[in-house]
Amino acid sequence: MLLKIGELAQRTGITVRTLHHYDKLGLLTPSVRSEAGYRLYNRHDIARLHRIQALRRLDLTLQEIGELIQGDTADLRGVISQQILSLEEQIKQNQELRERLLELGEQLDQNDDLNMDYWLSTLEMMSLRSKYFSPEDIALWRQQKDLISGKMELAMQPIVAKIREFMDAKITPSAPQVLVQVQKWLETVHQSVPNPSLLKKFADMHRDEPSMQAMSGVDNAMMDYINVAAIEIRYQIYRRYLSEEECQYFRPSFMRNVNNWTELFIDLKKFIDAGIAFSDPLALKRIQDWRAMFLDAWGNRVETIQKVRQVHEKEPRLTIGGGLSQDVLDYAVAGMRYMETQNLAMLTSPKTAKKITKSR
Repeated sequence: MLLKIGELAQRTGITVRTLHHYDKLGLLTPSVRSEAGYRLYNRHDIARLHRIQALRRLDLTLQEIGELIQGDTADLRGVISQQILSLEEQIKQNQELRERLLELGEQLDQNDDLNMDYWLSTLEMMSLRSKYFSPEDIALWRQQKDLISGKMELAMQPIVAKIREFMDAKITPSAPQVLVQVQKWLETVHQSVPNPSLLKKFADMHRDEPSMQAMSGVDNAMMDYINVAAIEIRYQIYRRYLSEEECQYFRPSFMRNVNNWTELFIDLKKFIDAGIAFSDPLALKRIQDWRAMFLDAWGNRVETIQKVRQVHEKEPRLTIGGGLSQDVLDYAVAGMRYMETQNLAMLTSPKTAKKITKSR
């Protein structure tokens, strides 16, 4: 079978212009010339064209196709493997896009008043989310109704605007008007994202992604400003019950250990959710870390620490913000009391008493 270029184009659905282009590239050149001077395609050329079209469906460039046709089967296997990976990535991206659109649709059903800025910031956050959150985290994220409904975003906008005014006016983070707004910030975040692990990852995403900062108006400088004010709020609560001397170590200690405290809250929350008892060695190891930082914050003074524990019983506001929750606090306190009981039992045991007597 010999076909002119027009006949081949008609039979295959490929344009004459495309066939000329293939010829110019040396990808598909007619093998036969008729007595009248026509260039004709034989069955080998037609078979080659079918291979070209098959490879085109893999989204390869014409240069890559040319190299493959001249190569061996091993090259083709590599291309197929690469294309499978590419398709799997496309499927994953399409699934993520579908989930984003479904989530946006749910938000629209819950609140018709959300503006375009909110939609854009939500889409940006969704596109970045997979970098910071596992599939399990995202599933947990979707359970936070205030977060996905836009309630948190709307509540935050006037708070952020006020804090920005204070920063621009060079007002210190410890000023009363600043503390009022930061208290609102802490309460909103605590209500919307009570899980400390999600909160930490959300904060990390916000710190690392300039686009998130641009959308929300909260940059790293503002986050640092809020952190200082949040520590001041806690300090002033303690000062209602403790002297200035008793509180002298609190601020510097908390600033040093703020990230360590957050990681500790995350770990203890995981133990609680997993049903691990506070007396478990794994939990006690982290509760010992709690005790060490707790002692550091209060100058290793036992009498001050007893007062602080009483303050915690009276002031639930101390559990708001930073990932600390009442169940985490109760878990840690129970663990520390358990350790104290164990230490006391060890000191009063007959064997220990005998050792003490001998040492004397």
